Amino acid sequence: TGTPKNNGQSLSENEILNVGETLETDHHSTAEVRVANIGQIEVAPNSRLTLVRTETTEHRLSLEHGSLKAFIIAPPRLFIVDTPSAAAVDLGCAYTLDVDQNGNSKLRVTSGYVALERDGHESIVMAGAMAETRKDIGVGTPYFENSSEAFRKALVSFDFEKRGSDALKTILKESSKQDSLTLWHLLSRTDGADRLRVFEKLAGFVVPPAETTKKGILNLEKPMLKLWFDQIASASS
Repeated sequence: TGTPKNNGQSLSENEILNVGETLETDHHSTAEVRVANIGQIEVAPNSRLTLVRTETTEHRLSLEHGSLKAFIIAPPRLFIVDTPSAAAVDLGCAYTLDVDQNGNSKLRVTSGYVALERDGHESIVMAGAMAETRKDIGVGTPYFENSSEAFRKALVSFDFEKRGSDALKTILKESSKQDSLTLWHLLSRTDGADRLRVFEKLAGFVVPPAETTKKGILNLEKPMLKLWFDQIASASS
């Protein structure tokens, strides 16, 4: 709709977007992009989107600013959208990704899972949850929007304002079983006594699988963490 542009030139219907080209929408325009044979994305007004790579092993876009909705049916990690603050790695899903003028982003997942990744850090966001990023800091912890306001404010403080243990106390106090996804991520973002408190709170909501041990989880052994994550995801679905 309207007059979206490809590298500054008016875009025609069914035009091919080549690697390196940029699709841009203004206040009055939108566009729909078919991503090979794996799905499509809807580009909202005031958005700037560049095709970085399209191959059988990876389809990669870059959203500089604006908003898109992605509907992808493909093997995990085949479709990726870079933003100034993180990469959204599709794990077979549908989601909305918003990037503001400062390069900060918000990801809302409506189906399946998306991994937000940057500098070796990862947040796995499941259907119904969201996560935020900051350009100068990185990836925040996933949460559900209907968590308490105090919980969400404390999580922002923990993720982006370096309030550490003080913010964590409020997170644990305000958390409910619904917040198990958040608490699971916090295991690897805390240490010592704080990690133990997170473990105990989470175990009160979702009992760790029999194949795991408390020591193994506190040592962040990946197979055990994955088993617990799968159980939490199953309980949340």
